[in-house]
Amino acid sequence: MAQEPVGAVVDAAGDRVRIEELEIDPPGPGEVLVRLVASGVCHSDLWAIEHGNWGAPFPMLLGHEGAGIVEDVGDGVGTPAVGDPVVLAWAVPCGSCGPCRRGVPRRCSHAWVQPPRVRRARDAAPLSGTLSLGTLATHTVVHAAQAITMPAELSLRSGCLLGCGVSTGVGAATQTAKVWPGARIAVIGLGGIGLAALQGARIAGAERLIAVDIAAPKLEWAKRFGATDTVDASAVDAVAAVRELTGGNGVDFAFEATGVPHVVSQAVAMLDYAGVAVAIGVPPIPAEVTLAWNGTENAAYPRKTSLLITDGGDPIPSEDFPEMARWALDGQLDLDGMVSRQLGLDDLDEAFRAMLAGEVIRSVVVFDG
Repeated sequence: MAQEPVGAVVDAAGDRVRIEELEIDPPGPGEVLVRLVASGVCHSDLWAIEHGNWGAPFPMLLGHEGAGIVEDVGDGVGTPAVGDPVVLAWAVPCGSCGPCRRGVPRRCSHAWVQPPRVRRARDAAPLSGTLSLGTLATHTVVHAAQAITMPAELSLRSGCLLGCGVSTGVGAATQTAKVWPGARIAVIGLGGIGLAALQGARIAGAERLIAVDIAAPKLEWAKRFGATDTVDASAVDAVAAVRELTGGNGVDFAFEATGVPHVVSQAVAMLDYAGVAVAIGVPPIPAEVTLAWNGTENAAYPRKTSLLITDGGDPIPSEDFPEMARWALDGQLDLDGMVSRQLGLDDLDEAFRAMLAGEVIRSVVVFDG
């Protein structure tokens, strides 16, 4: 490696982030070593710090929304090749869980474990990457199937967002919900994932795109990404406003992109007959959702409502990421506009502060080129 590897490490749930020197072994069979170019700072990184790394042990190498260049490959790896630009994917179908065995890999449980090649230099402690990746680092080692080759002309500084935020939102619209041309949709919560869901619905052909949030700047962002209407939920009842905008009928699809349980109930209540609500956000622990089921206005049961839960947009990254990259290159998907700030690895505290304050769509840590 031309540079000494370093990364953002968290020792235990709730601990502060420390930038640590790393030791990285060569990739084993079926694995690749990636030099990171950029990594988005995602709400799920903060969730992992606060709640734990989805069952993986600490210490944790933070980050899961990365893109870079393949520097080495293990035995048996044909794709990607050394020198290929790649976006890293945490949600790769495992091929062995129940849904995969039934032939529905988009519903995979994503039981990946990161190859044990990364250690903290000062005490040789093995590091588990967030969601099996660990992209807030100069280098990481992942399974080859998690490194999705990208077109050379795609900027990795924005293309890294395909690894989680953009593919989650776009996939929620195009794969989980399967938005159809002419549909009416609402998105509640206009952070990076919500804005990506808005873009995905627009790409799928939705004609009425209603953006809902409590923050005025986010409503302005939504207009840039295709919203036809905006609802300030801090000033009006969001469900009533969406129904008024649709002649009292409601929308065909409603996307919850906040992780706040009662917003799921709002999404269901916004639906037209036989409408589909999609819960995207990662909820707190514990969390419960209460729905109006029957006997009240907009109750779910008599209206044949569907409620779906998506896990990262239900992707097959080897298929979906290249398609989204093409959409970005031909101007349908605005990746560059999703990047509000570029900063360094030492600026993670500021990135998290700005994220929680609602000042950015995404901050991206840039390592080089």
